[in-house]
Formats: sequence, structure tokens, C-alpha cells
Amino acid sequence: MKYLDAIKHIVKKSRWGSYVFSPFPKSWLYTSVYNDVIYLSRQKELGQLDIVNIALRKKMKHVLEEALLYVPWYRDNVDIDPASLTVENIYQKLEEFPYLTKQIVMNNWDNFINEKYHADKLKTGSTEGTTGQGILIANSHQEIGMQKAFHEWWLRDIKFDYLRTRIIRIGLEALRDISLTPVQRCGNRLLVSPVHLVPEWFENIYNSCVKFVPDVIHSYPTLLYLFARYINDNGLQPIKVKGLLLTSDVFLFAHYENFNRAFGSPKIYCSYNMSEHVALGKSIVNEEQKTISYQLDNLYAYNENLEDEFGNYEIVGTSYWNEAMPFIRYKTQDFGKIDSSGFIKSLDGRGQTFLTTKKGNKISGIAILALEDYVWNYIDSLQFVQKEKGKLIIKIVPKKNYTQEVGKRIVDDIELKWPELFDYEINIVREISKGRSTKVNSIIVDM
Repeated sequence: MKYLDAIKHIVKKSRWGSYVFSPFPKSWLYTSVYNDVIYLSRQKELGQLDIVNIALRKKMKHVLEEALLYVPWYRDNVDIDPASLTVENIYQKLEEFPYLTKQIVMNNWDNFINEKYHADKLKTGSTEGTTGQGILIANSHQEIGMQKAFHEWWLRDIKFDYLRTRIIRIGLEALRDISLTPVQRCGNRLLVSPVHLVPEWFENIYNSCVKFVPDVIHSYPTLLYLFARYINDNGLQPIKVKGLLLTSDVFLFAHYENFNRAFGSPKIYCSYNMSEHVALGKSIVNEEQKTISYQLDNLYAYNENLEDEFGNYEIVGTSYWNEAMPFIRYKTQDFGKIDSSGFIKSLDGRGQTFLTTKKGNKISGIAILALEDYVWNYIDSLQFVQKEKGKLIIKIVPKKNYTQEVGKRIVDDIELKWPELFDYEINIVREISKGRSTKVNSIIVDM
């Protein structure tokens, strides 16, 4: 598999890119798991819930058996006989597993790899984490194909295909040295380097994107927002696309409005997911209330809620698909109350982005970040930083029309919604620094 991955990497970086692989069946490229995802998704859409539920119970039974038999950490720490697992009792048995934390995985990484897999044949990557401390994740080839299958099913109404669709990709894989030009063409993808999303390069990027004639843009919301603001603020013609595939980042209604103007009112899919593959949700925008909710896909993972001492509901997940490095009852450090259908009305963000008030209570930083619409007429970007209890630093990249009165109004508006929780300090900065994953972290807690 390593040789196949090496060949794919070389081809994808060539001028032909993924077009070379497009004639082949997806089950050849991504293994049969791709067809499994599409089949179950179609059965769910047709209302064949008995077929779906039995299939998911069988998949969960397989995941738990594999973990107990072949993953050292579970074998040594979970006192459950694999032979006791049945399709009928599998969710009750799942509840006997202990909760898994990020720290446990970090301290025992090697012991979470399935012994049936050779570590050097797995694709590894690191999650950054809002605090800058990530964990190393290992995925098999079929698990990568599984992820692509879910996205292609979601975007089937615009005929999205990772191998054929003309995609502008803004993300870590497109990263280039700042001394080089910002754009590379690789087959069906135009790679835009995230560190080049600065005023001196925007014209070059815009012209390259227009010439490329894209179908879809694949990016973090906070990165794409920088580009969208350039297009809108300069009165440029929209770059019309069929859809946006936004992944794993803060997604605000202000982003949504700007994306619609800059990219010709496309279908907008913001995916709530994570590298650990224990939850997958699709954004649902309420334009009247100007809110964004999420619907979890129950074919992807089994999700639970765990309430903390402050009444916040942490999202816990177990994937139906991960065998190489299974995360069972993994505490995501993401918060949002899940209803019986998998709907999350308000995704409150990661635990590391919760702010500490003067009285020591925890509150979602995302909730405070939902500012009034007028704010974005005066600022380019904004970041909340907390370094001590009850004090909030607001870093602002201003537009030319920004004044101190605007800053005072921003603070007054926050205080009106959230009275006497914080003292505020406004810092005017030239730019908001990006994290190691190239995302723009909207909330930094460093206490």
C-alpha cells in the first residue's frame, strides 16, 4: 500500500493530478468501503431503516471485537469478553467501555494501533488542537476512502467528485513558501497557499481562480472569509461556483453572507468533523434567525452527550468505520446538546475555546463571537484572546473607516448580551496569525 500511496502522491502533484485515476471504479481506488457508505446512505434515504440499523449494529460489533482482540490498550484496560458481544447487545456493551480522552491517546499512542495493521502502511497526521497541542492519528487507506464517500454523497446534488470536479483547494496541503507564487495547478485542483492570503497576493489569486473556472471551493471557513472579503470589499465580479465544502472550523453567519456574495450563492456545506473520525455533521443555516446548526450523520458514528459541572454537553463519539486506530467513546472536547435525531441546535465549540468569567464560570467563546452584522463593515478580522480569568483581549484588524467609537460599540454590544462577565481590552493589529494547520484561530485561551 505504501508503494501505491507513493504513486498516487506523485501523480496528484503532477499537472494531470487526480484525473489519471478518474476512469477507475471507486471501489478499486478506495476499497469496497466506499460502496458500503453509498449503499447505506441510499438505504437510509429510501427509508429502509431496518436494513440500516442491522448493518450498523454489525459494524459496531466488528469495531469493538477488533479493539478488544487486537488493540493493546483496549485489551489491557477493558474487561469485556469479545465472545460476549452480540448484534442485539452491542450498544449496551459499548456503554461498558470507559471514556477515552485525548491525553490517554497521547500517552499511549503505539498501544492504540490495531496489531493487524503495519504502522508503516498507515497514513499518519497530526491534529493541531486549539491549544497548539495535537495528537497523532493513523488511518488506513479504506478509512480515507470512507471519508471521501460521505462527502461525495452529501454533495451529490452538484455531482461532486474528488477526482473529476474542478476544485479550488485552500489548506495545509497547498502551503508554499511565501517567496513563491501562491497558486499551483494539479489536474482538477487549483491549490491556493493559505499563507498568501494577504493584500499583496489577493489580485494574483483572484485572477488565477477566475481563469481556472472552478466548480467547488474546499477550504476552512476562516481562510475563505479572508478571500471573500477581498472580493466583496473591492466590488469584484463573484467567482461563481456550484458549491463550497468547508471543513472543521468556526463557521459564522457573517461568513455565510459573505460567501454567498463572493461566490454567486452556491450550495454551502460546512462539515463538522475531526481527524479522530468520531463525529460528522452537516451545517444547517437558518437565514431568518441568522443561526447555524448541525445535523450529525448517524451512519458515520455513534454519538453521545456527557454533561459537565457547568451544564455544558460534551460530544462523545465512536466510529463505525475505524479499525486501524479505533477511538471508542472518545471525548471530543466539543460541546453541543444532541437531540434524538442527531440535531445540534448550537455547536458551542471546543472546550479549549471556552472562556472563564470573573466568577470562574465557563462560557462558549463561539457564542460571544457571534457579533452584530454592522461590525464587519468596519473590521477585516477579529480574535478573542484570554490570558487571565475575567479578562478578554479583542484583537482587531481594522478597515480604513474603523474608529475608536466602533470598538467601544463592539464592547458595549457584548456587554449588553453578556453583562459583567469580562473586562475588555482592544488591541489593533495588522493581521491575525494562523495556527500550524493554517487555520485562523478565532479564539485563543492561554491561561
